[in-house]
Amino acid sequence: MSDPEYLATLLSAIDGEIARISAAESGSDEHASAIDDAADSVFRLREKVKAGYSGKKAYYLAASTDPKGIRVEGISALHGKRAHELVRDGGWMHADSSTVLEALDDDRISRYHAIAGRGVAQTFRDAREYLAAAVALADK
Repeated sequence: MSDPEYLATLLSAIDGEIARISAAESGSDEHASAIDDAADSVFRLREKVKAGYSGKKAYYLAASTDPKGIRVEGISALHGKRAHELVRDGGWMHADSSTVLEALDDDRISRYHAIAGRGVAQTFRDAREYLAAAVALADK
C-alpha cells in the first residue's frame, strides 16, 4: 500500500458517508444513497488494505480475529448489492428476513450475520475504525 494520499481520500469518503447517514432522515432517498455509497467506500478501502497484506490469508486471518474486522467483512458481503434495501429504521435487517434471504447467497449471508440487527451508522464507524488501523498494519 503505497499511496497514503489515496488512502486518506478513501477514509475521508467513509467519514463523509457516515455523516450523510447520520444527517439524513431514515428511509429517505438521501439516506439510501449514503448507505450505498458508504458500503462502496468500505469495500474500496478494504480492497486496498487487503492488497497491502502479504497474502489473502493474512488479511482474512487479521480481519477474522477482530470484531470490527468481521463487520468490515459483513459490509463487504453487500458489494454489488443495493445495501440500503437491507436497512429498516436505521438498522440492518436480521439475517432471516425474507428480503435478506432473497438478496444474498449463502456465503454472503454468512458474512452478513456480523452486521445483522446492528445500527447502520455504528457499523460503518466500526468498519472505518478497523480499516484505518489496518492501513497502518498492512505494509508491516
